[in-house]
Amino acid sequence: MKSMSKITLVALTLSAALLTGCQSQSNTLTFSTPSPTATFNTYNQTAIVNVITQDQRPSSEVASYTNGGNVTRLNAMPEVAQMFQQAMQQNLNRKGFKVVEGASNANVTVNIKKFFADVEQGNLRHKITANINVEIAVQGIRGNFTKNFNTSRSYEGAFGADNGNIQKVLEEAYQDSIRSIYNDNEIGQAIHQFK
Repeated sequence: MKSMSKITLVALTLSAALLTGCQSQSNTLTFSTPSPTATFNTYNQTAIVNVITQDQRPSSEVASYTNGGNVTRLNAMPEVAQMFQQAMQQNLNRKGFKVVEGASNANVTVNIKKFFADVEQGNLRHKITANINVEIAVQGIRGNFTKNFNTSRSYEGAFGADNGNIQKVLEEAYQDSIRSIYNDNEIGQAIHQFK
């Protein structure tokens, strides 16, 4: 009876170890928004700004690839719209604008057109190309202004791509995109011009 218990225990332990080894990696990629570095400008306090972010992509996926005949679809955490909403609010706050929800004298709309990594896989190599396209529109009583921010990053590596490779390329493209928005002065000028 004791030997049967030992065999059962060994079998259960091996089964658990095999199942743990077979678990797939998470289909969620986690991103972090960098902090803005601009200096506070008291002149910007005269503008009250409402920020709205719209995800206009056809799908919420940020990448998909085929591995062993199975298609893996990846999503972002936080959601892409939340990332850009946070970034734009931080950006305007840091520059001295009063950011509110609702009534304001200028609206800033962030339209996310593309946030996706294309993955090409061969037997020996893979290529990942991340593309981000964001349109920022300023709307005020006196007029409108629109500016596009496009960012692209690529990576090539040996064998098949994995979530870590895709995460790295998309994260770099996202960081580049946000830095471009943080370093831009035309949006702030348009807020003052059209408020």
